[in-house]
Amino acid sequence: MGTADDLRLLRDYEPVAKFTEGEYFFPVSVERYVSRAGLWRADPGNTPVRISDPGSLSLGSLATAGGPQHGVGYSLSGIGAGEKHAHIPLRERPPHLARASRLASVGLTARLVDTLNRFSLLFRGSVPGGSAAHSWLLQRDHLEPMRPMYYGRVVRDDPWIVLQYWYFYSFNNWRSAFGGVNEHEGDWEQVTIFLDAAAGAPRPAWVVFSAHDEVGDDLRRRWDDPDLSLVGGRHPVVFVGAGSHSGAYLAGDYLITVRPPRLRGLVDALRWSARLMAPWSGEHQKTVGIPYVDYARGDGRSVGPGQPEAWHPVVIGDDTPWVRDFRGLWGRDTRDRLGGERGPAGPRYTRDGSVRACWADPVGWAGLAKVVPNPAEEKRYAEIRTQRDRDRIAELDDEISALRHELAVEAAGLAPADPEVRALVGREQRLLGLRMERTRLADELHRTSTAGPVAQNPHDHLLHRRLPMEPAEGFLGRAQSWWAVLSTPLILWAIGALASPITQIAGQETALVLLLLLLCVEGFVRGKLLAVLLRILLACATLFLLAVLWFDGRYVVTFGFFAAALLVLLVNIRESWRR
Repeated sequence: MGTADDLRLLRDYEPVAKFTEGEYFFPVSVERYVSRAGLWRADPGNTPVRISDPGSLSLGSLATAGGPQHGVGYSLSGIGAGEKHAHIPLRERPPHLARASRLASVGLTARLVDTLNRFSLLFRGSVPGGSAAHSWLLQRDHLEPMRPMYYGRVVRDDPWIVLQYWYFYSFNNWRSAFGGVNEHEGDWEQVTIFLDAAAGAPRPAWVVFSAHDEVGDDLRRRWDDPDLSLVGGRHPVVFVGAGSHSGAYLAGDYLITVRPPRLRGLVDALRWSARLMAPWSGEHQKTVGIPYVDYARGDGRSVGPGQPEAWHPVVIGDDTPWVRDFRGLWGRDTRDRLGGERGPAGPRYTRDGSVRACWADPVGWAGLAKVVPNPAEEKRYAEIRTQRDRDRIAELDDEISALRHELAVEAAGLAPADPEVRALVGREQRLLGLRMERTRLADELHRTSTAGPVAQNPHDHLLHRRLPMEPAEGFLGRAQSWWAVLSTPLILWAIGALASPITQIAGQETALVLLLLLLCVEGFVRGKLLAVLLRILLACATLFLLAVLWFDGRYVVTFGFFAAALLVLLVNIRESWRR
C-alpha cells in the first residue's frame, strides 16, 4: 500500500476534536516549530548548552544535529532552555474558564499528597513562570494555530489495520492555567482507530484516546460503545482536556488522582492506610494521590469532518526521517526528577530513547492481541480450540489408561504398607492431575457446544470506566470548596504545634483539641462523622494501652494472659458441650 492509500484511510476515519472554551494551545506543524526552535544538550550537573540556534534547524537536519546519539540527551525548545521568562500580558488570551474545585472532591490524605507534590517543585526542575505566555506568542505569530494538523500513521497487523493520529502541541499549560499537576513545553497526544480487516472491506471496531493513566484494556472503547460519539458514523469525537490535551469519550470535568513515579511507594502506603485513617476518602486507596480536574467540556473550538475547521494531515511512518532518527525531547528539558515538567519525546520514542509500545506494537499496547475481531473469526477460532481440546482429551484417555494399568501391575500381590507400594504415591498424584485436566477440558467442551453466541456489554472489558464527576453545586458545593482550601493548612499547623518542642503544655492541648475538631468537621463535610469518631476512639484506646505499657507493662501482660485464659476456657466448654 502507498501513501495515497494510507491518506485515504486516515481521511475516512479522522477524529473530530472538541476543545474546551479557554484552551490556549492547538495542534500545529512540527516543521514550523522546529524552524523556530533551538537545540540544547543537557549534560548531568551542568547548565544546558545550546547546539543549534533558532532558525538554523529543519526536519531534514534534525537527526544530524542530534549527533551520534540521535538526540538522546538533547531537547528542542522554542522558548529557550536556560533563561527565565518574565510574565507578559496577553491581550488576546482566551476567555477565563470557570473551574471546579479539585481539592473539594477528594479526602484529606489526597490533599496532603498534593501539598507534598507542590512543595517538591522547589527542589526539582520545573517550567519557569512566563513560559506559557511566550509559547502562546510563538504559536500565534509563527505556528499557524488556525491551520490545525495531525500526523497520521497506518499499520497493517493482520487481522487489524491500525490508524494512528498524532497531534503536536507547542505547550502544555495544564498547571498554570487549569490547576493541573504538571506543565511542560511540547506535548504529543494521539487517537488510534482499529479496523477489522478479516472479512473483506475494513470496518471500524475499536478506538483509543490517549489518557493519563489508562493502560491495556482500559484504553480502548468499542465502536458501538454508547459513551462514544460519532460524526457521520465514521468519525469519533474526542473531547480534549484543557491544557493537558488528554482525550475523553464523554464531555465533562474529570477527577483523577495520579501517583508520580518517585512518590509511588509513599502513595501506595497512604492508600493502604486510608481505609483506617481516612474513612471520608470515598473509594479509599483509589482516591489517594495527587488530585486534579481535567476539563474536557467540548464547548470551545471544534476541528474535523463536519466542523467549521478541517484537519491538514501529513502521513508518517517508520521510514520518515525525523520520526525515525531523532530521539530527543520535543520541548524544554527541565530535568524534573518526577518527569512531569519535562518535554516529551516524539511519537516513536520515550524519553530514554527506547521505542514506545504504542508505536512498536499498537495491537498489544491496546490489549487487542487476545481479542477476536468479528463473530465469523470468533467461530473459526472456537472450532480450532474445540478440536484441540478433543485431541488432548484423547491423549489424556490413553495416558490415564496406561498409568492405571502400570500402577495395578506394580502393586499386584503386595501389601499396602510395603515400601514398593508406598513409592507409587508420586505416580498416583500424576494420575489425579491427568484426571483433573480431563475433567476441566470436558466441562469446557460441554459449555462451548451448548452455549450460543455470548452477547457482551461494550464495557465488559473495562476494569475502570472513566466518567466525568458530578460537581457539587449551590451553598454546599461552595462550602466544600472553601473547606478544602482552608482545612489542609490548618491541620498541618495543628500537627506542627502539637509536635513542637517549644510549645507549652497548654498550647499542645489547644492544638490537640483543634486537630480533633478539624478532623470531625472533615468527617462531617464528607458525610462520615460517625466513622471519624470511632477511629478517634480507637486511636485514644491504642494510645492508652501504649502509655500503660510504657509505665508498667506487667499490667498489660497480666491482663492479656487472663483474657486469653478466659477465651480458651469458653472455647473448650463449647466444644465439650457439642460432643
